[in-house]
Amino acid sequence: DPDKLIGGSQYNGLRRSLDGGQTWISATSGLTNTGAGNAPFITKIAKTNKEPDLLFAVGRSGVFRSTNFGANWSLTSIPSSDWGSISTFHDVKISRANSNIVWAGARMDATGKIHVSTNKGTTFTATSIYNVTTMGLISGLATHPLQDSTAYVLFSFARKPKILRTTNLGQSWEDISGFGNGTVSNNGFPDVAIYDLLVMPHQPNIIWAGTEIGLFESTDDGVSWHIANNGLPALPIWAMTCLLYTSDAADDLLCVD
Repeated sequence: DPDKLIGGSQYNGLRRSLDGGQTWISATSGLTNTGAGNAPFITKIAKTNKEPDLLFAVGRSGVFRSTNFGANWSLTSIPSSDWGSISTFHDVKISRANSNIVWAGARMDATGKIHVSTNKGTTFTATSIYNVTTMGLISGLATHPLQDSTAYVLFSFARKPKILRTTNLGQSWEDISGFGNGTVSNNGFPDVAIYDLLVMPHQPNIIWAGTEIGLFESTDDGVSWHIANNGLPALPIWAMTCLLYTSDAADDLLCVD
């Protein structure tokens, strides 16, 4: 529905429009975590085209869910011992493959865990911690377009793993950026900040990583990486979206960063 728009200023200052942006109204009913100290400075909204009215946001107390495009929200609380102190690093993403699955969290270490829900955010379970080396605050979350148990957690620490992948809903994690417990990648991934990751739905062996120095690409499902020599300048890439549509002639893919 092109008339429905939602956006937010800092600290969950959400507003929505039902008339294509001509007028805007508050979208914080039931969203009890607003304001400094209660929500991320950069507001996060998770959405899915599979269920356009299903939205998620995060706050100090846990994950907030709306089933009516922000008209009201309900909280699924998460203990602070697993959730950690609220920060801009808190994020939430709905699985691109299955809208029943939702990922949320801000860190992966002894003071906070990544969480997953398999029932549209009604409950969340803490996932395991990557035990090869100590991690910490994340810089992004991403999901797989076809495999609903697969997700990616992104990190930007120097000389440490940048992309951890799970294929079993967080029971275990593997580093596909080639760092392991070392300080240099052994598969071509740069030692720079990473902000977003995109798996191509038409060719899932192709993975794009938006980094501080440009777009890096794997064509073998994360086994090796190289800078994508496709005309994009070597500048920071913060977000990527892939739109797949069908024409009379063929399936066309449009990726916008």
